[in-house]
Amino acid sequence: MATDLATLEAYLVEEGLKYSVHGDYIRTSFATDVYRDQDGDGSVFIIARLDEDGEYFKLLAPNLYTYAPDGMDRADVFRVLLGVCWRSKLIKYEYDERDGEIRAIIEFPLEDGVLTKRQFLRCLNGLVQIVDEYHSAIASAMAGGPGSLDEAEETSENLRRAERLFRLVGLEKRKASPGDVLLEE
Repeated sequence: MATDLATLEAYLVEEGLKYSVHGDYIRTSFATDVYRDQDGDGSVFIIARLDEDGEYFKLLAPNLYTYAPDGMDRADVFRVLLGVCWRSKLIKYEYDERDGEIRAIIEFPLEDGVLTKRQFLRCLNGLVQIVDEYHSAIASAMAGGPGSLDEAEETSENLRRAERLFRLVGLEKRKASPGDVLLEE
């Protein structure tokens, strides 16, 4: 019993998430706090696809970054990308040496099993959270900086603390505006 796109679509509908179906894949996107695409937009575009007649699941975020195949800091960029894979265990980064595309992907065989809603949502949430959490380290390495994974994790944890604090005092999560008073630890 394999999984089909209709099953994934039903999960998205149940969660009230926006999406569109394009032939053999589903397209959706999620807002991000830290990650910015090449146009400066704060969102991750995601594709859900089933291969091998529904026996193989893929969730990918294409075109997250572009890094020239002959880039000067290639070793540092790849070190950071592999470091994220090591620390997260859920996603892996792929690099297309022909055009420099860097994407994040989660993929695994389902064989005769059905992808559950809980598994699907964990993959969706995990992909977005990991891309967002490590964006500053990846962007830094691509720009010739240190690409510190520890600093990226610390920044992400501080954002989560601030979000919890806002919830505790009954405020909605929102972006800071000029003139806002910011709370520090």
